[in-house]
Amino acid sequence: MKNKNRIFRVSALLLVLCFISTVMISGTFAKYTSEYSGQDTALIAKWDLDVTDGSHDFAISPDDPAEAELDLFSHAYNENIIATDGTQNIIAPGVSGDFILSVTNNSDVAAKVEFAFSKTGADVPIQYCLGNFGEEDTIYNSLTALQNALNLLNKFKKVAETNGTATQTVYWRWPYEVGDGAGLVASDEEDTELGQASAGASRTNYVLTITTTATQIAPTTPEG
Repeated sequence: MKNKNRIFRVSALLLVLCFISTVMISGTFAKYTSEYSGQDTALIAKWDLDVTDGSHDFAISPDDPAEAELDLFSHAYNENIIATDGTQNIIAPGVSGDFILSVTNNSDVAAKVEFAFSKTGADVPIQYCLGNFGEEDTIYNSLTALQNALNLLNKFKKVAETNGTATQTVYWRWPYEVGDGAGLVASDEEDTELGQASAGASRTNYVLTITTTATQIAPTTPEG
């Protein structure tokens, strides 16, 4: 009986010692643990374009579509005509001139630029041309035709990022002789009526408005 008690005690002691050693040994083990962090900063691409008529900047007003005062109808004629009345240019049959549509893209992305034209005031038979009315140049008798021609020019379809530029001179004239340019609907009588109307209490105006729309071109990878 004493031997059994002794064996039981020895076994219990060994069990306790085994348990204690297991706890002590297990406390010495540790798994690998690591913690990493990183950060990157990206700049938002800049969107910044300048559009001018060669002398004056177009207005940029996304919330208020106010037009800038441009100098589209200045000309060099000063004999047999009063060139200006105050700050207003005077035009008449036989007068011609030109203005520039110039775009500078200061953005970080390429842009497509399109033009739209509209007029108010008198229906003056002004012709437009992208050349200097040479024999081979196309003459546009409507603003829609001029607009379409400008928007087909490759130079405005993609104005490169980072100081890319595109410039086009637009020539205009009020023909002195009826029939100058195919398709022009005008007559001496109609021109005279315009001049007589401007002799009234208020001068007759011809107001040309140019709207320029720039659109970002989608970025591509070298493969696509």
